[in-house]
Amino acid sequence: MSSDNFDLHENEYQRIEAILAKMQNELRAQLVLLISRSGQPIVISGPAESIDCTALASLAAANLAATDSLANIVGERDFSVLVHQGRRHSLFISDLLKRFSLVLVFDASASSGLVRYKCKRTTLLLEDVIRDFQRRIENAEPVMSIPQFTDEEIEELLGRQNLNDHLN
Repeated sequence: MSSDNFDLHENEYQRIEAILAKMQNELRAQLVLLISRSGQPIVISGPAESIDCTALASLAAANLAATDSLANIVGERDFSVLVHQGRRHSLFISDLLKRFSLVLVFDASASSGLVRYKCKRTTLLLEDVIRDFQRRIENAEPVMSIPQFTDEEIEELLGRQNLNDHLN
């Protein structure tokens, strides 16, 4: 299953949304996103009134891809975490299973150690949800074909045949 075709079921969406909302609340973050590595937002937590989430997701994914190339140049396999610190707001971007990323927009005055700790814990929780979802999809039984019924069989199943007999 490619990350571009990652269609969550309602249960997983709600679980991920709850995990992101909890982290957002704990860190008083402005915005938290789960995105695909191609830059598509999957789940967004936060008001995001002044932030273009689509652009943020796309640029965060491009940033992570560029950083992977930088890692290769210096002999690392990858850099799984990126932090961009500004005067008022900072960004935390973390890899999830090489297919997704966690993006956090938070107040620059927040403790970087606390942000790293909460994001690491959140990443592990999200990875569990995604792995569970993938296992269920991979182990799902093939969809059986829908049986075809004649009009008479349908009428009999619905009990209308008996109703018609009583009316005649």
